[in-house]
Amino acid sequence: MTAQRQEFDVIDREAAEWVDRMNRPLHDAEVAAEFDRWIMGDPRHVESYARHQALWQSGSLRSALEVAEAAPDDFGTFEDEAVPNWAGQAWKQFAGFAAVALCLVVVLSMGARTLVSESSYAAARGTSREVVLPDGSKVRMSGGTRMDVRITPWSREVALQNGEAFFDVAHEKVRTFSVNAGDSRVTVLGTAFDIDLVDSQTRVVRVYRGLVSVDAGAGRQWRLPAGNGIEVGGGRVRSLGDVRGDHPGWIDGWFDADDTSVQQLVQRINRGSDLPVVLADPGLGQLLVTGRFQTSDPEMVLEALAAIHDLQWRKEKARYVLSH
Repeated sequence: MTAQRQEFDVIDREAAEWVDRMNRPLHDAEVAAEFDRWIMGDPRHVESYARHQALWQSGSLRSALEVAEAAPDDFGTFEDEAVPNWAGQAWKQFAGFAAVALCLVVVLSMGARTLVSESSYAAARGTSREVVLPDGSKVRMSGGTRMDVRITPWSREVALQNGEAFFDVAHEKVRTFSVNAGDSRVTVLGTAFDIDLVDSQTRVVRVYRGLVSVDAGAGRQWRLPAGNGIEVGGGRVRSLGDVRGDHPGWIDGWFDADDTSVQQLVQRINRGSDLPVVLADPGLGQLLVTGRFQTSDPEMVLEALAAIHDLQWRKEKARYVLSH
């Protein structure tokens, strides 16, 4: 075997291994980054991966196995005219696979980098924004939210820089959809969930459809089905049950607080309010509240907080002030 042939065999073996790894239900950021480096490293990697992925996705492999399974153990017991045309069937299956593979090779060989879509999105404070990503997924961002999106033929990655976003993910069998939020990562194939970057340490994930995987690092991982959520931050984890409906309340201007700090509630108000709410005493932010608050009406929320904790509030020219 020539050195060149051996090299191609190694590439094909690596490509087959990558097809297997990338078609598993979940993979982490390190695996995706490693794959990016591998496929970008050599045009032959792109071609080999395309051929193997085409075989994986087409029905050819399954059909060939079914044909082999149905084949009689002893061909000699058949008369010539009764022998099934196994060679003809196999050729048709191979031709179908080859056509699919050729299309993928032509497209991918044009340059893998040209197929990478990278975009940044932001929603101004006091507003919300909905965007449709290149894969068809929809993202609703609350005020003050920023995120970066990277879509490739083999992965869908979002980096949530700050704020809160509701993801309605287009289902795909191959490409996972991952959101990095600080030191936490959420991975899905197709579902609907909400991520809130409360602060530099705290992330809140709520699932409205499907199943998501949450990885907070250091071996801390959870799988959350629809109707459940989790709050991770500062070394603590809190389970959030009773997640109702098909989207988060903030989209309709509401927030359901469950032993939530006043600071977090104020942050919610400020995402959508033209006038920010400030605390005269930072210690007020540690007070806890439970209930349903209409954050689209800041004055109504301030009235409720004043009644709950015997506080006062006033409206100034450019802000609301909550005080003792």
